Amino acid sequence: METVEELKLYKRRWVFLLGVAIFQLLGGFSTTSYGEISDFYVQFFHASHSTVDWITNARNIGAIFITFPLAWMVFNGKIGLRNMIVIVSFSATIGILLVTLSFAHRSLFALIVFGQILWGFSQMVNVSVPATFAALWFPESQVGTALSVILVGLPLGDVAGFTFPALIESPFNYTREKLSFGELESGQRTLSCMYGSCLAISAVVTIFFTIFITDEPPTPPTYAQVIKKSSQITSRTFANFLQTTRVLFTNPSYVTACFMFGISFQISLLEIMMMSEIIGDFELSSNISSDKMSGYIMCMFSLGAVLGTVTAGVVVNRSKKYKLLTILSNSFMFLCTVAMVVSAFFESMAGIFTSNAFFGFSGGFTSVVSLEILTQLTYPMDETLVNTWMTGIQMTIALLLGIFGRIMFNAWRGLGLLSFQSSCVFASVLMSCLISAKNRRLDVQPRFNSESNVYTPLITNLH
Repeated sequence: METVEELKLYKRRWVFLLGVAIFQLLGGFSTTSYGEISDFYVQFFHASHSTVDWITNARNIGAIFITFPLAWMVFNGKIGLRNMIVIVSFSATIGILLVTLSFAHRSLFALIVFGQILWGFSQMVNVSVPATFAALWFPESQVGTALSVILVGLPLGDVAGFTFPALIESPFNYTREKLSFGELESGQRTLSCMYGSCLAISAVVTIFFTIFITDEPPTPPTYAQVIKKSSQITSRTFANFLQTTRVLFTNPSYVTACFMFGISFQISLLEIMMMSEIIGDFELSSNISSDKMSGYIMCMFSLGAVLGTVTAGVVVNRSKKYKLLTILSNSFMFLCTVAMVVSAFFESMAGIFTSNAFFGFSGGFTSVVSLEILTQLTYPMDETLVNTWMTGIQMTIALLLGIFGRIMFNAWRGLGLLSFQSSCVFASVLMSCLISAKNRRLDVQPRFNSESNVYTPLITNLH
């Protein structure tokens, strides 16, 4: 067993943490800044709402197709945490550039979709990196804090995406269904400046990552990382990669946790894409536009998510009962979605605001705990590999939710969509009950297990 003196913490981990959090913020902004002003995109690009949905859905395509080759490169040692962040951040920056250029002319809708596909590669960072980075750079007592700091950037970006278009002087504030040519030009200039600012921030963060980020600290921060280094697989052939992948995907708890996290993390996509249409369908907003009202509602969701993420960080640092926490948070999320259905049915705007705030809280809390579960279940496998596969599953779920959500709305309108959302969360609750409560990484930490053995069954089975 390694001695305590061989463990070390580096102050620069907090700087890296801030960089990843900023990237999360950009990811949140890019996701939410479309749905709440979808009517503008419909008129500007002469497209239908179903077509405009692909501005958001396209983000998931790139992440899905890159999953397998990226997982192989991670396993083969061709790419680590640093290179993955750098490559993806460059791709995201180019994607933002294309999105910005798409507003040069109303015929460039395809350009914004292609830009979103490239920007969607950032999902590999937004989803897979937090748990990996926290496990590699932070002690177990700070993992919850690290996860919450990184993930809180996402709802903060959501808040900006939901509210910024509604707060600025633009045609997005008008309630008329048909915008004039001058109003469309005003919105065009506004969005060009908005995404141009995102482009500048993304470029700075990309340069920062390129210069400073590293795969892992020179000296591990925990016993778990020390032991993992001594148990790394030396044979990195493609056949061995397939064998390792098979071991990963024959772990029922891991697969179940991936699907559970995919649903709980991405279920809000339905409201992000279609809340303005839901408001219009129930005729809940008469004094201001449905776009602006939906922005306020989703802002409440995001503020709740910020609070839930921060709270989860504190709780995870103190309590290691991850399965119980996941069951409770998913169950609370389900109750919130039911409350939204009831509130919409009775046309209660106060109920929709309140239930969305608590929905965001439970979603933020669940995300932090779920990411910690995934790396605990699969230790000592490489966290980057584990979370790369998880991201591919999660992005596939996001794409399917977006497609089926639109189908549900077209068939049964707002009530059908909200009911579909509630059903998905209920499935997530059931999945959370099926995952293992085993915390493998904690088992080799002397603080949590005084009789820890470096030759754990999972480590031995990997050789």
